[in-house]
Amino acid sequence: MTSLPEPLPEPPSKPLPVSPPQAPETRRLISVYLRTLSSPQTIKTYNTELELFAAYVENELGKGLGALTAEDVSLYREHLINAYAPATAAKKLAVLRRFLIFTFMAGATTVNPESLRFFAKSPRVRQDSSYNVLTDEELSRMLAAARGSNYRDYVMLAVMAGCGLREAEVVGVKIGDFRDVGGGQTFLRVLGKGDKVRNVPLSPDLWRLIQRYVLLSERSFTSHLDSRKPLFTSRVGKDKPLTTRSVQNIVKKYVRAAGITKAISPHSIRHTVGTNMAVNEAPLLVIQQFLGHSDPKTTLRYIRRAEELATRAYQYNTLPM
Repeated sequence: MTSLPEPLPEPPSKPLPVSPPQAPETRRLISVYLRTLSSPQTIKTYNTELELFAAYVENELGKGLGALTAEDVSLYREHLINAYAPATAAKKLAVLRRFLIFTFMAGATTVNPESLRFFAKSPRVRQDSSYNVLTDEELSRMLAAARGSNYRDYVMLAVMAGCGLREAEVVGVKIGDFRDVGGGQTFLRVLGKGDKVRNVPLSPDLWRLIQRYVLLSERSFTSHLDSRKPLFTSRVGKDKPLTTRSVQNIVKKYVRAAGITKAISPHSIRHTVGTNMAVNEAPLLVIQQFLGHSDPKTTLRYIRRAEELATRAYQYNTLPM
């Protein structure tokens, strides 16, 4: 009886590449730096960006943060510019600069912060669509389109335009967040970035609109149960709040319906509010408190935008010469 040939041994499976674990000192520095931040979303974003940077330094350059040079930072900048869109690369480099300034001050790295202006310089970025602003007429067209289509969407856009809310803030509004302080004045309690609470005053017209919306949705401001429900609910699930993605889609829907061709995002509505207040000569502190800016430098861009519009005021004068 002829014996069968023995099967050939299977080639050893090639192990999947495994990134070497980051040095404990690197992890400690990132952890310490993140504890200096306050916003949970910012912490999450910065952690992701710094993990990517640390992995690049250790895996591609084969060194730790302590041996980092300005040339290494420049190489990482080139890597980001080649791998990402300019706006994304700019945001990642902004995070990196702040972190490396922190590590230099802590004595953990030797790259001088002044050199980061050159070796970690952000690429030129076209203006972010969120910095576009709506004219009064464009916003009116959006609101009219929403009013004729979906009352919830109409009230949501009105609240965003009336209060200058971020998209994460508007989805977090609950029925119990409104407070009548007397004298015909009502405030909306807003939980902003870094879990900071601010009270935003409502115009009488906007407050009446919100009251009508709550009444039509068969809820009540006096009900303890309803007070914990989101003001703007999703169609998916009972009493489930809208998501920020839903807000983005709703804004895009009515931008198209209004025939607006420039790029507009939910944050554009917030910028429209800030710019409108600046154009109407609201004090810097008033705009800062109304929009919940922790840094007045953020508010200053609305003042600059208003000044820019003023320098082109001749465009609004169409009288014949």
